[in-house]
Amino acid sequence: MTSELQENELRAFVDSVTHFFAHSSGDGADVRSAYLADLRSELPRFDYTGIIDVRGDWRGCLYFSAPRGMLSHLLLVTGEGTYSEEDHLDLVGEIANTFSGRARRELGEGLEISVPRRGRGMAIRASGTTRPFVIPLTWRGYDAVVVVDLQIR
Repeated sequence: MTSELQENELRAFVDSVTHFFAHSSGDGADVRSAYLADLRSELPRFDYTGIIDVRGDWRGCLYFSAPRGMLSHLLLVTGEGTYSEEDHLDLVGEIANTFSGRARRELGEGLEISVPRRGRGMAIRASGTTRPFVIPLTWRGYDAVVVVDLQIR
């Protein structure tokens, strides 16, 4: 079974990733080819993860996961003066929230999004019966991932 997202809808997530990094740091992320994850396996993750739950016309979740080093580097280049655990969690949640805002614009107002859930070392599985899209990216030598796990109701 494949995801019901269309290529142009997935492109919106890729564009939001590159825009976020270019806007916040002046240096865009390199996005590699998106692929469909295996439903039987845990989804890829790094040290910190921000998750947005989705309801309405679509259901599932969107998430961004990154290593601590990437988030620390982003905090540095954006002029933040502290690098606490809470700062890292806030940033990963903010990035996930940015992607979900773009999703709402692309997929319509019938997309209800939650406030970000944030965590460290969270194991994540697909939320439904369709295979999630995994969008790997690299920014200044750090790898991270955006996962789009949505299906239409």
